[in-house]
Amino acid sequence: GHLVLSTVHTTDAPRTINRILSVFDPSEQAAARLRLSETLLGVVSQRLLQKADRSGRVAACEIMRRTTTIQECIADPDKIHMMKEYIEKGREHYGMQTFDQHLTDLYRAGTISLETAKSAATSASDFERNLQFE
Repeated sequence: GHLVLSTVHTTDAPRTINRILSVFDPSEQAAARLRLSETLLGVVSQRLLQKADRSGRVAACEIMRRTTTIQECIADPDKIHMMKEYIEKGREHYGMQTFDQHLTDLYRAGTISLETAKSAATSASDFERNLQFE
């Protein structure tokens, strides 16, 4: 095989998967899903955010790695919506993380402000609620 790196203008891993698959004719998408689930090693999505001290920007990253469960999410269009949950749960064992998990880390470290974190979060209200429970 060949290592292929690409940029795709999407906001997270599930949207990246869907964008890649959207280039295939609908009659070819099932086969493309299967091939992609077997060959894709991971997706890293990033958003550049203003640092709290205004000294520059920092990347907030979502990291998805191929696991058996992630492969199933890619191969089955009815499971793609479950990918975020599996990324969240795979943080400790697989080194995966959602944007919101990384935003929480950056905020708690003082790297970004709460306003910046909330504006970049997938859901500002969910992000704020999760901060209270962690």
